Amino acid sequence: MVRHPVTEPQKFAGDLFWVAASNLTVPLVGLITLPALTKNYPAATYAVWIQSVFVVWLISFVLNLGLGNAVVRFLAAEDDRPMRRRALGAMLWPTLAFACLIIISSMFLRQDLSKILFATPEYAYLVPLIFLWAALEAVFSLLISYLLARRRIKRMSILQVSLTVFKMAVIVIMAVAGYSLGWIMGCVLAGETILVGVVFGMTVREIGWPWPALTGLKGYLAFSIPLMPSGVLFWAISASDRYFITNLLNLSQAGIYSASFSICTLMSVFYSPIQVALFPVLSRLWEQKQQSKVRNYLEYSNKLFLALAIPGAAGLYILSQPLLGILTTPDYMAGGGLVLLIALAIILSGLFQINVFVILLVQKTKWLMPIIATAAVANIGVNLALIPLIGIIGAAISGVVSYLILAVAVIVWARKVIGFAIGIKFLTKVIIGASLMAVCVSFIQISGIFGIVAVAIAGVIIFSLWMWLVRAFSTEDWKLIKEIILGLKQGALLR
Repeated sequence: MVRHPVTEPQKFAGDLFWVAASNLTVPLVGLITLPALTKNYPAATYAVWIQSVFVVWLISFVLNLGLGNAVVRFLAAEDDRPMRRRALGAMLWPTLAFACLIIISSMFLRQDLSKILFATPEYAYLVPLIFLWAALEAVFSLLISYLLARRRIKRMSILQVSLTVFKMAVIVIMAVAGYSLGWIMGCVLAGETILVGVVFGMTVREIGWPWPALTGLKGYLAFSIPLMPSGVLFWAISASDRYFITNLLNLSQAGIYSASFSICTLMSVFYSPIQVALFPVLSRLWEQKQQSKVRNYLEYSNKLFLALAIPGAAGLYILSQPLLGILTTPDYMAGGGLVLLIALAIILSGLFQINVFVILLVQKTKWLMPIIATAAVANIGVNLALIPLIGIIGAAISGVVSYLILAVAVIVWARKVIGFAIGIKFLTKVIIGASLMAVCVSFIQISGIFGIVAVAIAGVIIFSLWMWLVRAFSTEDWKLIKEIILGLKQGALLR
């Protein structure tokens, strides 16, 4: 059997296959652990757990100094192994030193930090664990970024799935057994420490020991440091709604909001594989001066994302309350309107996270801060204005407003730099199809998990038929889709 060379779109599709397989476990963690946590702890305790997870996300980004993006940006096209070893050493050891300093500081400030994070000093014992967890996540993220830069997507995905499944098992088993959040975090930390050691060992085996080095560090920091305040502000937009709910309302309301948000994290499956697989491809094409291919990849990535996410949001609106009824207790039911608003915010967030790569490619990262700062200020203002008036719905609206600002900003930038555009006709067809699907499935009586699955299947069929009838995809689109499908079939064999 003659094997034909694998094309770039097929490689990209193979990457998507593995990233999607690994990223699917992320929202599944939220769904699978949701009943274990909500049915065994009060809403306030569940809110503390969610707050802790989001704080780990923020601190881990700060601890690696934004160097994860620098690893991908500068090592994706670097074929010299000693150069890669020096570059990784220059980025890894400052991260470790900074992490040690922050962990020690958290031990002395745990009382004050607990008041800031949870509006009470009661959870001060969790603070050092949160910072240690964040340090491990920072190192793991940096090492995983190296695998991503070298397009070791299959290996990267397997490692991420292993970590995610371990976390999920620990949380469910220990929550059902009635252990405290401190014990749960401690076991998660033990497992993640082992996996970080495994990833580091794999990296050393490929490029040698990455000794501390100063060569190139200034340039890497010049690229990554401007991303840090931007990352902090982006976290503020993504996670501060729970902070405002906790302080303007209470921890229980934050837990109720977090349950609906956990359902909506399913939407991340539609953009996160594209986001992860796209950046190294774009970085390499940009370095090769192939701007037209960069534009094509961005346009098709946006089409793919919107064709999945918009009907996904409509379906989630219909299915959210039955899902919450199965996974939680009646205390967590907040209505489909809240879920729809959160899902819309996630769609806008996905558009931002896919198209922001244009700013990274032209190395204008200093402009990210004012863009995200504008959205963050809007987020804070809307939260302060609406949460006291309309409760947790106000927090969801603040997300829509802030992500709309971000999405419009990067799309306008992409259009200016590479002539990128999202087809209005295509977008209109997708929105009409999603609305039609939602209306049709709303007449189906949903009873139990099998009813949810039946409605989901019916929705996919209805939307697919609509897209076929209105010829939403052009002849060129279908050619690329066929090539991508071939790449997906070969995905398990690709790197």
